[in-house]
Amino acid sequence: MELLLANPGSSSLKLTWTKDRERIREKDVELAAPGEGLDRALRDALSMERDLSFAAVGVRVVHGGDLFHGPCRVGKDTIPRIRSLSHLAPIHQEPSVHLLESFLRLYPKLPLVASFDTVFHATLEPEAYRYAIPGEWSRRGIRKFGFHGLSFDYLAHRVPELLGREGTGRLVALHLGNGSSACAIEDGRSVDTTMGLTPLDGLVMGTRPGRVDPGVLLALMEEGVSEKDLFQGLWLKSGLSALSAEGPDFRRIWAAFEDGDDRATLAVNLTARRAAQSVGEMAVAMGGIDILAFTGGIGEHAWGFRQRIADRLAFMGVALDIDRNRSGTGDREIGTEGASVRSVVVAAREDWTLDRDVRSVLMGETP
Repeated sequence: MELLLANPGSSSLKLTWTKDRERIREKDVELAAPGEGLDRALRDALSMERDLSFAAVGVRVVHGGDLFHGPCRVGKDTIPRIRSLSHLAPIHQEPSVHLLESFLRLYPKLPLVASFDTVFHATLEPEAYRYAIPGEWSRRGIRKFGFHGLSFDYLAHRVPELLGREGTGRLVALHLGNGSSACAIEDGRSVDTTMGLTPLDGLVMGTRPGRVDPGVLLALMEEGVSEKDLFQGLWLKSGLSALSAEGPDFRRIWAAFEDGDDRATLAVNLTARRAAQSVGEMAVAMGGIDILAFTGGIGEHAWGFRQRIADRLAFMGVALDIDRNRSGTGDREIGTEGASVRSVVVAAREDWTLDRDVRSVLMGETP
C-alpha cells in the first residue's frame, strides 16, 4: 500500500511517500496561507510527483489532549475537536488543522488519518502527569501530556533493533532540535517526559524557554506586561533566540561559541546543562539508565554538543568514544566500549510511526 505522510511545522511541510512501509520519496513544501493558498500549494507540490500515487493520507498532529487516545480517521466532524486544543499548542496545532482541512477538500474520497504526538505518553502514571495544583484546576484538564511522541515511539522500536536484546533496557531519549524534550522509556513505554500541558516546558529550545518559574509570569503580569506580549515572549522570543545574537539557528550559535563569543558560550553551556539535568530526571523515573539516545536535528548532527552533554553525565556512566561520536553516519552506537550506559544516535523517523498509525486505522476499519 502506498501512503502520503504529512509532517507540518509552523511555516513548512515535509511530505513523505511510503510503499509497503518503505520510504520512497521526501519533499519539503513552504506552507501558504490557509484556504485556497494552501490548497494550491499542496496541489502544485503533488502534481510534480505524478509518478507517485497514494491510497491514504496521514498527518502528524501535536496535541491530542484528553480527546484522542490513538490515531483516528478524520472527517469534518473531527476538525472542531482537534482545533479546540489549539490554545495549548498555538504555533503547531493550527497548521495541522489547516492541512487536514485542505486534504479533506482536495481528496474527499481518500482515507485521512491524524496521528497525535501526545498518544505515546498516555502510559504516564498519575505521579508523572499530575501537577501539585488545586483540584479544581486538575479537573479542568490541567496536566502533563508530553510531546514528540511520534519520534520517541520510533526510538522505542529502533533502539532494540540497533542494540539487540540489550536495547530493551531503561532508555533516556533526547530529541534535540528547534523543539526539544527528553523522555524516559522503559520496556517501550513512556514513563516520564519533560514537556507538559504545552510544548513550552522542559529543555531550552529555539524560541521557547523550557522550564520557567511560574512566578516569573505573575511578576510580569503585575508589572503590566500584556497577555499578547507574554505569548510572543514565551513562544517566539525565548530560548536560544533570547540567549544568543545568533539564535535560534544552532549551527550559527555553535560557530560563534567556537569563536569565543560570550553570549553563544552561555547559550551552549546553559542548554547542555538543562539537557543533562533532564537525563538525570528521566533516569530517576526508571530507577536508573541503561541507554542514552540522541535524535532530532541537533541531536543527530551536533557531535560537539552531544559531547558536552555526555561530559556532564560521566558520573552516571555515560562516556562517548571521540571517534565514534565525531565521525560516522546513520544510526549507530557512539559510546565507549564497556561504558555502563550505552549511547546511540538515531535519525528521527516520525514518518515511520505515522505510517504504522495510518495502517492500523485502515486495518481496523476493514470488515
